[in-house]
Amino acid sequence: MTLIIICDTDFLSSFLKIERLELVRDLFKAKNIYIPVAVLSEVAKTNLITALLDKEWVKVKNVSDADFKKMKKNKEFTNLGSGEKECFALCKRFKNSVLLISDNKARKVANKNEIVTLNISAFLLSCKEMGILESNDITNIIHDLREKDYYEFSEAERVGLIG
Repeated sequence: MTLIIICDTDFLSSFLKIERLELVRDLFKAKNIYIPVAVLSEVAKTNLITALLDKEWVKVKNVSDADFKKMKKNKEFTNLGSGEKECFALCKRFKNSVLLISDNKARKVANKNEIVTLNISAFLLSCKEMGILESNDITNIIHDLREKDYYEFSEAERVGLIG
């Protein structure tokens, strides 16, 4: 069964900023990754939209009312942003999906709703374990994320990733 890779705005924009979004396809051996319309709209408000639109393998999926009905009963769901809500709805539609998302609060809600997630640290560790990235590559990515996205890793995360 092929995994459906769904990407939230925070994760997507981080990897667009450092020009490493292809790592997602490399890790999952995926032909495409998917984003909902709300994520496209959020990225469209930034200067990253051109870089995103250049990636023909990033496909936009519409979310239907039926998709939302699976999540609307959840009180925590109502407090999420529109991109997160649409990502969750897509994950519920595609049972064989993985959501790439950085926001810790949203990840907790996702996990409570049996949505498989990976944050940036777990994603990079998976890339390392699969032999896609070496420690020096990860060191460069950590540096680039800090410089271009103001993304900070904890000391424990850095040690776990770089070794």
